[in-house]
Amino acid sequence: MVGNQLTYMTNSPDRTSIPDGGSLRRRDDSNESDNGFDLDVELPEDSLFDLDDYLKMYEVASKPKQYLILEALAENNQLSTSELSMVLGEEDNALHYPLRTLKDVALIKNRRDPNTGTEETYSYYELTELGRIVLTEGIREGVQILARQEASLEDKYSK
Repeated sequence: MVGNQLTYMTNSPDRTSIPDGGSLRRRDDSNESDNGFDLDVELPEDSLFDLDDYLKMYEVASKPKQYLILEALAENNQLSTSELSMVLGEEDNALHYPLRTLKDVALIKNRRDPNTGTEETYSYYELTELGRIVLTEGIREGVQILARQEASLEDKYSK
């Protein structure tokens, strides 16, 4: 995807520092000399999302409260805000922003059920297929791989 690549640079004046001592910057198409690697992801022509959208999904999902919501929904299929509050030990009002951010990046969906036997419509949250993939194949597998490789990473970065 031209113009939408991230380049890992170690010495760049327009860099954003990251914890391992390197930096990230958005690369333009001027193609100045690279001294790192590109996150060059080819997406299908008819892709609904671009690379920035996918990166935003991971950014949102990696926040602690959002991650816990994803895990709770993966275990329970669908939960209301009140049920999520009980499962997570959080106040209802503390979940509104994390739920909205997860919904904004299409990781969860909100389904309203008018057939609850009460006057009020009941609202449930569910993982989307994208949410399930980000959680299981992205975050969980990524953390497992890093944990398995921790010793070699520690040796490499502690020198």
